[in-house]
Parts: sequence; structure tokens; C-alpha cells
Amino acid sequence: MSGDPDGGPSGSRGSAAPRRRSDDTKHGSGGGAASFFRELPILILVAFVLAFLLRTFVVQVFFIPSSSMEPTLQIDDRMVVEKVTFRFREPRRGDVVVFEEEGEPLTAPTGSDRLLRGVGQFLGVVPASARDFVKRIIAVGGDEVRIDEGQVFVNDLPLDEPYVVFEDADNYGPVTVPAGHLFFLGDNRPNSSDSRRSLGFVPKDAVVGRAVVIIWPLEHWHSLTGVEHTLDEEVEDGGSDPEPSALDAAVVLVR
Repeated sequence: MSGDPDGGPSGSRGSAAPRRRSDDTKHGSGGGAASFFRELPILILVAFVLAFLLRTFVVQVFFIPSSSMEPTLQIDDRMVVEKVTFRFREPRRGDVVVFEEEGEPLTAPTGSDRLLRGVGQFLGVVPASARDFVKRIIAVGGDEVRIDEGQVFVNDLPLDEPYVVFEDADNYGPVTVPAGHLFFLGDNRPNSSDSRRSLGFVPKDAVVGRAVVIIWPLEHWHSLTGVEHTLDEEVEDGGSDPEPSALDAAVVLVR
């Protein structure tokens, strides 16, 4: 008895049901594409929600529109600001932070405006709100600050500020920072609106987060952490330099 080409006996060819070609691939691809387009609005919504949660609670990219922090931050730089560290420790002298000035915006944006602007700000392609500022913490609550011909003194001790490169013969103070507030200066002292002028003392609660790294343009990439103004008197009193946070260590490792 000869076998048929499919391996079955030839006598069973008439009674056997004809084989069907598998068309799983055809139906699979069509169904997959249709399913994808049906789920696309949900995927977009989930992406927006995740971006919103990240931007609100974890990390945000900020666009630099002014020269007030030069040379540390240049116009059009994109920097990453993390919002976790200050949940576990207080802001310190030397930290570069973003904070929000008190007051209401002049216009009330619509829901769609807020959504699109929020996504753009998260990605760093839209400037932050006009009420958002990036400055360096110089003094904390209880500190006395004065400036003599550009030299900053905190509690009568001079600060070493290698990030200041523009000459400034300004005089200011002395003033005492109220409890629960911070005193900010821009690194570009001659060209910065800060606590000496319009901003005054800023409540700690206004701080949005700590700047950790510049990510764009690539040639400007560098860490914004690691500067800590621990006063000599604090060291003499038995204090020590605080341990770097895990985020600081991560930034150093990336470098």
C-alpha cells in the first residue's frame, strides 16, 4: 500500500477531512493592529498620568530662561530637579533648588492648557512657570547674613564660593533669616533678582526640589550637587559633614 504524500494511507484520502492552511498569522496581525488602535487612547492616558505623577512627586526637567545662575546654569540649559531628598532632610546651605514665589498667576489656564504645559515642562521643552525660580541657598533660619563688597558672611564667617565668577561690590545687611525661611542668591550676583531684592526671605515650604544635574545640551552636562557650606563654627562644635544622599552618590557614579 502506498502512502500519500502527507504520510497517511492512500485508502483514507477520500474519507479524511481536507487540511486547512493555518492563517493565524493573518488574523493575528490584523487583530493585533486593531487591538493596538483600540487601546491607544488608554496607553496615552496612562502615559500622561505617569508623567504627571513623576513630575509632581519624583522628578522634573526645568528649562533655564535667564542668566541669573551663570556660570553654573546657562540660558536654555535643561536641568533635572528631584523632589525626594527634602522629604528626608532639611534644605542646606549650598543646595541649588527650585522654589515657587508666593502669589496667584495673572491668568487662570484651562484644564487642557495646564495638561499640555505640564507635559512640556516635565520634558523640559517649555519654560517653568513665571513664579518658579532657581537659586542657591546661602542661609537658613536663624542665620545672620551680610555682604561686604561682594564677600558673603554667614554668622560672621566668610563663605568660600568658587561658583561666583562675576565681580560684584555689593553691600547688604546684616539681616537675620526668620525661622522656617531661606535666604537665596543667584550665582551671577550682579544680574540676579534674589533675597537681597525682590524675593526677600522665602518659606521652606515653597521649595519644589533640588537640582541635581544638567542633561542638555550635552556639552554643559555636569552635577549640581556636592557644594555644601558647613560653617567652621559648626565643625568646631562637633558637627561633621553630612553623608551624601543616595542620589548624590548616583550622580557622582554617572560622572
